[in-house]
Amino acid sequence: MCILFIYRDPSADTGSYRLIIAANRDEFYNRPATSAHWWEKHPMCLGGLDMEPGREGGTWLALSSEGRAGIVLNRTGESKASNTKGRGYLITDYITSNEPMTSYLNRLHKINQDGQPYNPYNLVLLEFQDASINGLSSSDNSPGPQTFQDRVLGFGNSSFEHPFKKVEVGKEKFSNIVDNATVLEQDVLIKDLLHFLKSKERCLPDPELQRRAPNGFNELSSIFVDTGAAGYGTRTHSIILVDGANQVTFVEETLMPDQTWKLQSFKFPLKR
Repeated sequence: MCILFIYRDPSADTGSYRLIIAANRDEFYNRPATSAHWWEKHPMCLGGLDMEPGREGGTWLALSSEGRAGIVLNRTGESKASNTKGRGYLITDYITSNEPMTSYLNRLHKINQDGQPYNPYNLVLLEFQDASINGLSSSDNSPGPQTFQDRVLGFGNSSFEHPFKKVEVGKEKFSNIVDNATVLEQDVLIKDLLHFLKSKERCLPDPELQRRAPNGFNELSSIFVDTGAAGYGTRTHSIILVDGANQVTFVEETLMPDQTWKLQSFKFPLKR
């Protein structure tokens, strides 16, 4: 499980935000991963990396200083195989390339149709310069790449067309936080977003979530997931802010192996 919210305003001025992105990564606590850092082999890329054997170098969320970003979310309740490619490479391959977003997604859609080499996913890609957002679902009946132009967007672990209730509830709360957000009050915005990403309010009833996860839908129905003894839950909060002057702020709070939370922030201008 993971969850993602995006605010977009392509016409933002220097005092406001073109993009505001808030996301949670939900994963087994014992799955090895690094916290966010600039990548040694691709120094323009920033994000955490999966370190699970056979999946090393993939990621759940990352960006490049040249203005690309990607987030991958698994699709709950759909059959999985053990001999598939790591979904985290879908982001790595994109942000380290110069391939246009639509071309990349169209090519990936064709690959999925020819053989489903990945376990089920929703992939969301962004371009910071113009706040363009495209997505692709790997489902058998996927229509292919989709363009998203709403001011506020929410994505979860079901189809784009049938979001979980926590995505719909979260969109409204997220919108209340980001509406009229200004660069001058960035610290307040980050504090409010982190508080939002830690919400344990259960959004029930949710027939779609219950259908996909009949044995654990209660624990999975909140924005912040904590399954207790199951050893699975929210491990990372990520916030990306892109203002109208092309300044980027990336904040990550992640759960460390000693069960403490590590908060770090990165600020840099977009490279043209």
